[in-house]
Amino acid sequence: MEITPVPSVNASLAPLRVQPVTAAPERLPQDRYATAFSLNQAQFNSLTAFLGSAEAGTQLDKRLKAMQALRGLAARGQLRGIDSKNARLFHQLTDQSDLGQREAAIQQDEVAAINAAIARQTPPAQAQRAFFDHLSPDDQAIHFELNVNAINMHGFQRYASLEDYRRKLAEAAAKASQDALPPAALVSGVI
Repeated sequence: MEITPVPSVNASLAPLRVQPVTAAPERLPQDRYATAFSLNQAQFNSLTAFLGSAEAGTQLDKRLKAMQALRGLAARGQLRGIDSKNARLFHQLTDQSDLGQREAAIQQDEVAAINAAIARQTPPAQAQRAFFDHLSPDDQAIHFELNVNAINMHGFQRYASLEDYRRKLAEAAAKASQDALPPAALVSGVI
């Protein structure tokens, strides 16, 4: 069997002369050639610098917004490709921070309150509203910003404000109380 070499497509092309750059600008315009990754990395760096600063400890609202923005980057997949050092930093400043741990505790307590309401055969929406109303204002802000109104993978938030969420909770609790049937109504006399 004889193997015939196939000529390369590139062999039929005329060689191109490379022209040296003679009129390159002294400085490239800022962000003109920035990649999406470099822009995401810059945003990550600014958010982590703020969250790691002493200034962040005194400003709960700004800290919550920065944590929410940082988690939003992760939810939208904009932190893909970060190195292990930055991944550890992300978890230290979000999930392992005092606010992240406080939110985890609030979330566990909320689930326990809703499960207790279900066990008592009361509407879970009423239990959720009562639970949220009994939180301190700071805990309400933490729970709302880091859990209820967290940025989803499309970059959206469910509620416009904390007051909007309170209104939705009140509507759901009112609807649940109207829809609730007494236990005797659930039992049929016909067998």
